[in-house]
Amino acid sequence: MDTKLIEGVHKQLKNLTTKISVKIISFILVLALSFLILNRLYAFTMKISETGVSPEIILSDLSTNQYFFSQNMPSVYYYVYQIVQYKSVASIEAGEHFKWNWSEYWDGDKRYYVDALTDIHTGETFTSFETADESPERRAEAEKYAVQNQLNTFTNALTSLSGIDGLIYYIDTGAGAGGADPGQSAAEGGRLVYSNVDSDMQTAGNFKAQPVYYIVDGQPGFESSHPIDLGYAYAYIGYSQIPNYGMLRVYLAFTASAVNMKTSVYTAARDAYMYSLGIIVLSALLLIALLVLLLAGAGRRDKAGRGMVHIALIDRPFLDISLAVVACWVVFAVILAANALRTVKYSASYTAVNVIFAILSVIVVTPSLLWLLTLAKRMKAGRFWRHALIYFIPSRFLRFCARVAKSFWAGQRLTSKVVLISLASFIAMLLVGWGGMLSYYNGGILMWIEALVFAVIIAFLLMRYAGRIHKLDLGARVASGGEYDAPISAGGGELGSIAASINNISAGINTAVEQRMKSERLKTELITNVSHDIRTPLTSIITYTDLLRLEGLDCEKAPEYLDVLVQKSQRLKTLTDELFEAAKASTGNIEVHISELDIVSLINQVLGELDGAIKSSGLDLRVRLPERQAVNADGKLMWRVMENLLSNVFKYSLPGSRVYLDVDSAGNSLIRIDLKNISATELNVDPAELTERFKRGDDSRADGGSGLGLSIVQSFVGAQGGRFEISIDGDLFKASVFLPAV
Repeated sequence: MDTKLIEGVHKQLKNLTTKISVKIISFILVLALSFLILNRLYAFTMKISETGVSPEIILSDLSTNQYFFSQNMPSVYYYVYQIVQYKSVASIEAGEHFKWNWSEYWDGDKRYYVDALTDIHTGETFTSFETADESPERRAEAEKYAVQNQLNTFTNALTSLSGIDGLIYYIDTGAGAGGADPGQSAAEGGRLVYSNVDSDMQTAGNFKAQPVYYIVDGQPGFESSHPIDLGYAYAYIGYSQIPNYGMLRVYLAFTASAVNMKTSVYTAARDAYMYSLGIIVLSALLLIALLVLLLAGAGRRDKAGRGMVHIALIDRPFLDISLAVVACWVVFAVILAANALRTVKYSASYTAVNVIFAILSVIVVTPSLLWLLTLAKRMKAGRFWRHALIYFIPSRFLRFCARVAKSFWAGQRLTSKVVLISLASFIAMLLVGWGGMLSYYNGGILMWIEALVFAVIIAFLLMRYAGRIHKLDLGARVASGGEYDAPISAGGGELGSIAASINNISAGINTAVEQRMKSERLKTELITNVSHDIRTPLTSIITYTDLLRLEGLDCEKAPEYLDVLVQKSQRLKTLTDELFEAAKASTGNIEVHISELDIVSLINQVLGELDGAIKSSGLDLRVRLPERQAVNADGKLMWRVMENLLSNVFKYSLPGSRVYLDVDSAGNSLIRIDLKNISATELNVDPAELTERFKRGDDSRADGGSGLGLSIVQSFVGAQGGRFEISIDGDLFKASVFLPAV
C-alpha cells in the first residue's frame, strides 16, 4: 500500500513537473522568437541604409529594367522640370519667372488690398504687402529674394542632374540662348541647350540605344523604354506648363554599365530581404503556434469535473487597467530601446544591438504575454468583459440609476403615476407636433409617421395594461370561489402589488384552514388519547377494588391487589400531573425565572440523580461537556427538560447501544445541547409530530409512556427564549436544545 502511494505521488509530481517544464520552455521559445524577429527587422533597416533599396523590391520583377526605371527616373524628371521651367540664369535674373498679384478682401465692413509676389510656375508666394505698407524699396528687396530663391533651385537642379551616376542627358529648352549658364551650349539657331554628351551623340537614336531612356521630342508626346507612372507630378514633362513646350526636346538615358551595376545591387538587396523575410515568417508562425499552446493551457480547467478556471493573483486587476499599464510600459521600453539603438547606430556594434533586442524582448514580451494569458483565463471563465473597469463603473452606475428610478416609481401613489404618465404623453405629443412642423414643407410625411408610431406605442401599452387587469380579475374570481392554490401573476407596479396581496390573503386563508383542520384533528386525538390513557389505570383500580371487596382484605392475594392499586394510582397521578403541566405550558401560565445558569453543572447533577436508571438501562452513555458554559435559562425548567429527554432515551433506545450527550456553541450567541440515540423500534413518524401531545414514536407502543414528554420539553424551552428541534435519520433520533448564551 505504501509503495502504491509513493508511486502515485511520484507520478503526480512527474506530471506537474512536465506541465511546468512545457510552459517554461514555451515561454523561453516565445522570447527567443521575438528576439529573432526584431533582429531580422533591424537587418531590414540596415540594408535600406546600406543600399538605399526599400523592402518593396521583394515584390518587383528584376528580369526587366522597370524597377530601375521607376526608382531613378522620377528624380531625373524633377530636376529636368526645374531646368526647363526656369531656362537659364539670365532668364531668372531678368525676372521672367515671378509676378505681382494684386487682390482685395473684406474683413467685416472694411476692405483691404494685398499685392503678393508669386512664382509663375509653382504658385509659391515669396512675400505679400498691404497696399498701404508697400514701398519701392521693399518691392525691390522682395524681388531680389525671389530671384535668389529661383537661382538656388535652378543651379541645384543642374548640379544634381550632373551628379547622377550613369545618366546622360540632352535638354533643348526650345528658347533662344540667353547667356553662358553652367552646362549650357549654343545649338543651331542659338537655342538654349544643356547636355553632358558630345554634339555628335546628342541624337534620339543614341539615347534609344541605351537600356533605359526617356525621350520628349517636341509636340505631341514622348517615348520611353518602360511604362511611366503618371502619378508623379513631373513624369510627363511634354505637357508641363512651360512656354514653347511644343519645341522642347528632352533626351534622358542611363548607360548599360550603370543599369547593370544598380541591378546587381538590387538583386543582392532582394536576396537579403528574402532571407530575412523567410526567417521572420517562419518565426512568426512558430510564435503563433506557441501562443496558441500557452493560451489553450492557461488556467486549465479542473479534470475532476468542477469546471473551475484557476485565477492567480496576477489575474485580479481589471483587464483594461492592466492593458493600459502594459501598453504604457511597452511604449516606454520601445522609446528607451530606440534611444539606445540611436546611440550605438554609428558604432556598428551588432553585439550591442543584439543585447538591446534581447532586453527589449524580455521586458516587452513578458508583460504582454502575461496579459494575454490573463485574457484567455477570463474568457474561459466566461463574461470576461465584466472584469473591465470600463464595464464595471458604467454598469454599477446604471444599476444604481435603475434602483433609484424603480424605488422612486414604486414610492409614488397611483395618482402621481397617472400624472407622470400624462405629462410624458403630453411631451411626446409636443415632440410629434414639432416634428410635423419641421416636416411640413416636405409634405407632412414625417408627422404622419411619428403620429402612427406614437399611436401604436400607446395602444400596445394600454393593451398590455388591460391584459394585466384581466389576469388580476380572473385570479380574484378564482380565489373568491375557494381555490386558494392558484397564484395570480400580474407583473410589477400597483397591479403586481394587488396580485401579491391577494396571493398572500389566499395563502393565509389556506394556512388558516389547514391549521383549523389540524386543530380539530388534534382535539379529537387529544380526547381519544386522554380518555384511553386515563381509562386504562382507572379500569384496573376499579377491578382490583371490586376483587378486594368480594374476597376481603384477609384473602391470600390482598397484598398483590394492593400493590396493583398503588401502581395504577401512581400512574394516574403522574398522567394527571403531566397533563396539567402540558396544559399550563401550552397556555403560557408557567412561571419562568431567567438567570445565569451553568448548564454543564446542571447536566452533571441530572446525570448523578439518574445514575441508577442509566446503569440499569444497559446503555453506553458518551458525555462530551466543556468545563463550564453559562446560559440564560430557568434552572427548574431545564432540570425537567433534561430529565424528560433522558427518560425518553431510557425508554425507547436500543438496548446496549450508545447514547451521545454534547454541549457546544451554535453561533449567533446560542448554546446547543444535543442528545442522540438509536431507537429500539422503527421511527415511522414525522419529526414535527413527535412534539404533539400524546404522540409516540411508534403508534403500536403501549409501554406506559404518556406521549407528553417532548411536548412539555418544547413548551419549557420556548418559554425560556430557546428553541427545540428534532431530527430523524433512519433509526437515529436526535434532540437539540438551543439556549441563549451569556
